Amino acid sequence: MKLFYLFCFILLLNIGFIKSEFILTDITPNNKLISYPQYATSTGCGIYRFILVSNATQQTNIDQLVPASFFQVSNSDTVLYYYYDFLNIGQTKNVIFTVNDNNQTNGYLNISLICKEVDVSLVTIDIIQEVTWSQNLKYSSIVILNGVPEESPMPENDLVTINRMGNSQYQIVYKEIYYTNISPNSTIWDIDLKFTSNQVLKVSVPFNLSNPIVLISDIEQHIWSVIQYQGLFGGGIVFSLNSSIQRPVLSVLTIASPYYLTPIPMSGTKGNIKYYFNPLAVRVGGQPFTLYSQNEDNSFKIDFNTTIDFKSKTSNPLGPSSVSYDNTTTSTFITVKFSGYNTYDFKTLVCNFKSMFDRGFNYDFPFGFINGNNYNNQMSISTPISSKSFQPKFTWACDGSFVDVGDNLYERVDANKGKITSVEKINIYGFSFLVIFKAEDDYGIKYIDDIVNSNYLRFGSQNLVSGNNYNGIWEYIHDGVNLGSDLQNSVSINNELDFDNGYFPTYPFSITNPDQILVLPEIKLNSSLNYYKDIKDISFLYNNVHVTNQSVDNIMYFTFDNIENYKNLAIGFSLTDPKSLKDNYYHSDLAMQYNHNYIFAKWDESNGRFSVMFKMPANTVPGVQDWTLTFAKYNTLINTALPDEYQLKIISENIDIVGPVVTKMVKQMPSDFGTLNAGWLLTIEDETNGLLDGFVLVRGGVDSSLYNFSISPSTSVKGSGDKWKADYLISIPLQDPLNNYGCIAQDYIIVYVKLIDSFGNINKYMAFGDTEDLASPLSVLSLVNPLYLLPFDSLRLSVDNTTCSTALDATAPTLISFTASKTSIDVGSQDRTITFNFKAQDLESGLKENQYPAIYLIDENLGSLEFFSKNVSRTNTDAEYTCTIEIPVGFGYPLGFTVSVYGFINNGGYYSGFSSDLIKSIGSNAWFIKTDQFSMDIPIIKSSTGITNQGGDIWIHGRGFSFVDTVSITYSGSIVETKSITTNKYNSAVLIPAIKPTNQSFTIEVFSSSQPTKKSNTFTITPELYYFNYTDPVPTQPPTPTPTSPPTKSPLPTNPPQKCSGNPQCGGEKQGVCTINGCVCISPYYGKDCSSKLIEVVPPKTNISNPSIEIPIPGDNGGSSTTGGDPNLPPQIIYKSLISIVSLRELDFDGNAIKNIPLREWTFTEINSNTSRYDTTVSIEGKNEKVNVTTTMQWFSKSSTVSFAGQQLTMNPSTIKFNVDITNYPFSSALNQLQLVMSATLISSGTNNDDICSSKSFGNTTNGDDSNFIKLQIDDHSVYGRFLKRAIVDGLVVSVDNVLLDDSMNTIESNTHAQQSYIGITIPHYNNLISIDPDFSLLIDQHPASESSDNSICSKKSGLTKGQIAGIAIGAAGFASVIVVSIVYSVHKTKKNKQLSASLSKKLASMN
Repeated sequence: MKLFYLFCFILLLNIGFIKSEFILTDITPNNKLISYPQYATSTGCGIYRFILVSNATQQTNIDQLVPASFFQVSNSDTVLYYYYDFLNIGQTKNVIFTVNDNNQTNGYLNISLICKEVDVSLVTIDIIQEVTWSQNLKYSSIVILNGVPEESPMPENDLVTINRMGNSQYQIVYKEIYYTNISPNSTIWDIDLKFTSNQVLKVSVPFNLSNPIVLISDIEQHIWSVIQYQGLFGGGIVFSLNSSIQRPVLSVLTIASPYYLTPIPMSGTKGNIKYYFNPLAVRVGGQPFTLYSQNEDNSFKIDFNTTIDFKSKTSNPLGPSSVSYDNTTTSTFITVKFSGYNTYDFKTLVCNFKSMFDRGFNYDFPFGFINGNNYNNQMSISTPISSKSFQPKFTWACDGSFVDVGDNLYERVDANKGKITSVEKINIYGFSFLVIFKAEDDYGIKYIDDIVNSNYLRFGSQNLVSGNNYNGIWEYIHDGVNLGSDLQNSVSINNELDFDNGYFPTYPFSITNPDQILVLPEIKLNSSLNYYKDIKDISFLYNNVHVTNQSVDNIMYFTFDNIENYKNLAIGFSLTDPKSLKDNYYHSDLAMQYNHNYIFAKWDESNGRFSVMFKMPANTVPGVQDWTLTFAKYNTLINTALPDEYQLKIISENIDIVGPVVTKMVKQMPSDFGTLNAGWLLTIEDETNGLLDGFVLVRGGVDSSLYNFSISPSTSVKGSGDKWKADYLISIPLQDPLNNYGCIAQDYIIVYVKLIDSFGNINKYMAFGDTEDLASPLSVLSLVNPLYLLPFDSLRLSVDNTTCSTALDATAPTLISFTASKTSIDVGSQDRTITFNFKAQDLESGLKENQYPAIYLIDENLGSLEFFSKNVSRTNTDAEYTCTIEIPVGFGYPLGFTVSVYGFINNGGYYSGFSSDLIKSIGSNAWFIKTDQFSMDIPIIKSSTGITNQGGDIWIHGRGFSFVDTVSITYSGSIVETKSITTNKYNSAVLIPAIKPTNQSFTIEVFSSSQPTKKSNTFTITPELYYFNYTDPVPTQPPTPTPTSPPTKSPLPTNPPQKCSGNPQCGGEKQGVCTINGCVCISPYYGKDCSSKLIEVVPPKTNISNPSIEIPIPGDNGGSSTTGGDPNLPPQIIYKSLISIVSLRELDFDGNAIKNIPLREWTFTEINSNTSRYDTTVSIEGKNEKVNVTTTMQWFSKSSTVSFAGQQLTMNPSTIKFNVDITNYPFSSALNQLQLVMSATLISSGTNNDDICSSKSFGNTTNGDDSNFIKLQIDDHSVYGRFLKRAIVDGLVVSVDNVLLDDSMNTIESNTHAQQSYIGITIPHYNNLISIDPDFSLLIDQHPASESSDNSICSKKSGLTKGQIAGIAIGAAGFASVIVVSIVYSVHKTKKNKQLSASLSKKLASMN
């Protein structure tokens, strides 16, 4: 019995505790109970265990345990401790903890510590993805390492990058140092993965040989040897490449691994592409560059060697510094002053304070400069500071100059650490999580910091959504894929006394929530997914797509085996062709990074598949459009690992994926201008896409004056060219027109150039990185320097004292007054606008023209805002400025922010600025803005997710949404929809469901129905437009420049959304696609429900007398001697369509016709076999002026794309297109309009049919061309006319109205065999010239006209009488332009067939 009790005691001891007044519980997460070495080089394991002690009356010291002081203590008798130990690999250890207090009460806990290593002999390997090349990952593979625990360390190998994907899957990305040294004809790639020094696993993955043929030629070196801003903005090396494959593997080695650079394609044609790379400078002096390309056996050869002698560009640091403290008011701040640069070269000023996590300032001139010029200056910066701090001192660092801010400037106090009490993570959409921190601190929380894979995240007052900084809730949106954590992220909380509390990552942090850990969320997949194996049925709405000079909207469809595992997953689609990667700032050389632009696939339950809409870029590299599907971090399916039948094929006659370049630069002096100006004449070229716009920034070398020049084809030198090549003049005025001070001698330097082509490709040059680029400096490697063809010294223009001899004015401009519309602001309110008005003076040389001082707002964390002012007035000595600023939500809370103004420049080469202390010294009270008010119950919308014109759900982001329950959506046309918000609502995010399809921008407001006055700001959302109207183009000759599209006079009309019709809908998936605008038909199908089919016929004969055409179509089985049909069958029925220009009508302001001008006599000119021109001149009653009307009629035998009024239009086979130009019309009143009247008539020779109908319909098209249509149908034949809602009027694209005139015109009596309509195209008042562009096509209908058709006429044995036929002919005789379309179809034989044909021929002949 004694042995039994002893056994029980030992058992209780081993399972954790014995019953006592103390309870000890090991709350270490399960995945931490067995430890592994952290790195492959480690010899053992560092082990943490967390012990919760309950029922303790006070915090008690326990042998071997350390109190975890950063944890929240929920009550006085619960304490959390941690234990740390280090064990060698293979070692185990038992630890017994005993608690004794003064009352001799006991508590016990026995834990086991284990340090293990992966036993590779037990690991088996499955290959998921063989070694495959992709543009974004380079060479990669995926393997499953069965038997490797998830908590084990990441295996290591210097030749590859290993990424853990979860569920024992690993992605292997092979580095250049591996594959450029691969053996010839290697079909297996071997890698040794090291878990520890004793456990090394060989992983062998198959590689499919691609047998590339790569020929490199025409290597050009354009080298700027001076290193500027890490060497990222120099010249470039360009070469031509002829390759048998789409994706040649190229790499440039410089110095040694890991410095490999990847050339990017620029332009060219298939098989002959120009490539570019920026020679990154990583050291001063001679630096070698070696270009590698693949041999046919997949080994690598050296194609090019060069050595560049980089010279360091000296950068003088700031001079000595000092700091002052101002606590004379409740708003305390410090001012740091520097002796400035003795040579300032426009570099970006980078400053930080207190913490390495402070992003600090990233500004160039004028920030900080208070007086001087670029060779002798002073700087001063003011920032808020708390009057108390826990820290003994801080260091202010600014561009190599340091100054200590000691506790002699503030009160030093002790402080408790802030606490995070809970964290919640909610996957709200896609890869995005809403992370909710609850935290408290007795002194107020400044921010919460989190480090994820070297990304620094800070959540400050802008994320505070409830409570206050003492006890509140902070929320933010976290990307669970791009920022999914590979490493243990660290979290810390910093309070207003600068006391920092750091937390152990991946471990419990709260007694009240011991199951929570401070690791930011990530997307995780279940173990049963094998997407490479499961994916199937990949298809595209359009394949074999021509992207020459056009971007194409497309849809991808796909599904999976084991579909239940995928239905609810977020699946992100991305394009990964070179252009798309470049546009997303892809860079894979020094760090694998780019801004993923995911489009999330949507699951369609009815069709059992996913779909995703996307835009195919224009003029990209032909072959296969590359894409990926992303499921989680590193869980990415690449299209290049899939079979050929799943690929999207693209055809492109041109390649152009970079922006325009400057090919020539000529310096211009006053002698060239004839005035006191200087500058450059730039020649800008983009031979394929053409220039869209851009700008050039120039600075003065002495006074830093800034000159901004906008670049677009409209600003080119007149007559110098077009958007593909033209000259642009950069002209800098050297003397102020308001005074006679003269000008100073100085250099002018081009510091920034950005050029964009018509398809959005960007080339950019920066003398130094701006704020945006400094956030991701390596991203600029993906951009081409537009100046790379030019020598570096061409960017500097010297104006010497022979041109400008005025002496420098060393008296700085002074600030006369400085006011603000408010000095205290509620940073949570709707009204956060402040207007600053100020006046400056320079009595000696005057303030320089077109130089605009900037306002800077700075908070205690060095958060800063920059706003440039506007000039209100200026004299020869004084200038007044204004600047209106909307303060971001939460900015500066709770201490407030300082106000500074810099950038006053005089005409004598001297500048000035004023930090907060200097503004205060002139008696202004606008040097500081208080922000201690922060309303939490006011809804504010800051941003939203994207949406397309198809409609759907949208998330809005902001704050104050927990109080709202209603959303108001205003669509175009002032259509307002109000709906309740009941679900998916959080403080900072709310779901707005079921947005209606629309092509127009719409606005959203949210509010509380019980407090309607607390309404959010009105937030505008613009949908991304998708039009699925692609057709294969007719083969064309190499593109030649065409005139620039005329500018648009907005707004232009767009067709409203329409319901899709037809049964099946849109004719079924092979005939059409349903969109928000209605059916978009797949050629050759046509019409509102895609049930009509285009007819292709031989080109008709041209009528040289007037624009009329007769088009016979042979019947199927008719018995006609002329068609060779069966004589025993009845002859064919003849269908004839008359499309005519009738007249011009002048309309008054009420739309009444006050003049009617018939169009009768025409002069014919043949342009070519398919195009004819007809001209007529008409006189206007009561006016001396004559009006010229020109009609160009073009026949299209094949599908083609034409451009009119800035719109790409598809011309179907057998289409007649009109182009009508009308010269200046002498209107009777400036309020009047002009109307062009056209007529469409369709008649049939059949008279004995006893089951036939005709119909007429008019409405809006649905294929995205925003036009009207007229359709006349008899039985199953139709004529279809398209009338654009736009015209070119006096060189502008403007809106026009198309209206039916049947009620006011003398139409024939329509019946089962005849239909006629008049259409009026109403053009607004104009001065010089108008141009319109309707077209007409021939259709066969799947469904004959019936009683259910629009405006149908049905009767038995209803024929066309001779009188009606004569009426048609007589009406047609008054037409100035007639097209006769003759369509032949096999039906009943009657003698009236020949009679009708003969009658119509006679009438047509009489009109000629």
